[in-house]
Amino acid sequence: MTDDSDVFVELCGKALSEDGLHHVAEYRWGVFNYSADILDRLPTSQGGGFGGEEQDGRRRWFVRLGRQLHYILGRMDHVLRSVDSGRLIRSVLQFGDGAVFHYYFRADDYLTGVSLGAHTADAGDRAMAELVGAFRREIGLPLMNPGGFETESPAPVTERRLGAKEPLQAREGDWGTPEPAAFARCVDAVTTEGLHYAGYFAPGTGRFSADVFDDPELSRFFGGLSRDERRTRYSELGVRLHYVVARLNQSLRAVMPGRLTRVVLDVEEGALFYADRSDGHFLLGVTLDQSQTAWADRQMTRLVHLVSATAGEEPDEKD
Repeated sequence: MTDDSDVFVELCGKALSEDGLHHVAEYRWGVFNYSADILDRLPTSQGGGFGGEEQDGRRRWFVRLGRQLHYILGRMDHVLRSVDSGRLIRSVLQFGDGAVFHYYFRADDYLTGVSLGAHTADAGDRAMAELVGAFRREIGLPLMNPGGFETESPAPVTERRLGAKEPLQAREGDWGTPEPAAFARCVDAVTTEGLHYAGYFAPGTGRFSADVFDDPELSRFFGGLSRDERRTRYSELGVRLHYVVARLNQSLRAVMPGRLTRVVLDVEEGALFYADRSDGHFLLGVTLDQSQTAWADRQMTRLVHLVSATAGEEPDEKD
């Protein structure tokens, strides 16, 4: 840090609020530089032991977490290069009673944030996106639109066009009787404006997926990988993500209570959404359109709730 860092520290402080982002820290090359928080204004019970209940201890844990994420998500970025959608720019890791955010604002420089309490996660995520935009404006860089929040729109109303393709459905493995209903949920979830791919993975049993890659409306996204190549790579990536999330759970167990249930990996061209289920199965959603990331995220959340209800599970409280 230098005296010229003061403007950025001030921006971090302004991003904090009791109903949104509670801690934010800046790193370069994985080295911690500075942080700002409002932990002293929160009840010690908020977050259910997320990082402990003693405030100075929480601060140390959160700084350590930011360093860990630099290496863990660096490997994740390498894995994601296989789907040809650019580098990783935003990650959201959500536990039962809190969320952690990791945002790049330029090469090798990143911010991590923490929101304590499940009800603060969405506001904290948006505050991080606005903060990254403020950092980039300050240093004269164009905005990246992480999360698609800047281009967020109400739910699109799409009529099927003449010549439009119905979702392509694929199924592999041996499925029991409850699963065809979940398959139908995936088919219904994909659209040309939002969630383009939805896959349900059951390690040891198989997978099924639905996508709208064949729709002419999406032709602009296949100048590199073909449609079939993308399908194959998302299928392979889903399996790899499952093991990466398991390692994340193991790495973060000391500081994060509960299990990592939701992961958002926002790349330069779209995003991937991972949602774990209690039975070891998981869902993978993909949007290819960065401008529709926020809407696709809401579609994915709805899909997770519907699949949980289909399986007789208790869905999360968040809509």
